[in-house]
Amino acid sequence: MTPTETIPTGGRGLDTRGLLCPYPYIQARQALEALPRGSRLEILTDSEPTAMSSIPVLCEQSGYTFTREKAGDVWRLVVTKP
Repeated sequence: MTPTETIPTGGRGLDTRGLLCPYPYIQARQALEALPRGSRLEILTDSEPTAMSSIPVLCEQSGYTFTREKAGDVWRLVVTKP
């Protein structure tokens, strides 16, 4: 999955599995800034706990809404840009 890949939820996908922080955060921030308003970004990460604390903080500071769920060792965040 790349930042430009369309995902079934109607948004874009960003796969940061295997990357250590700060790279999941940096890539998420860049991908979200490039998205038009009203778009969604699905982020996959296995870089816990750093990515699971920094990315939600980014969302809260930027006014983005998000959901998160864990499946095995992978976190899936779906972020909506208002």
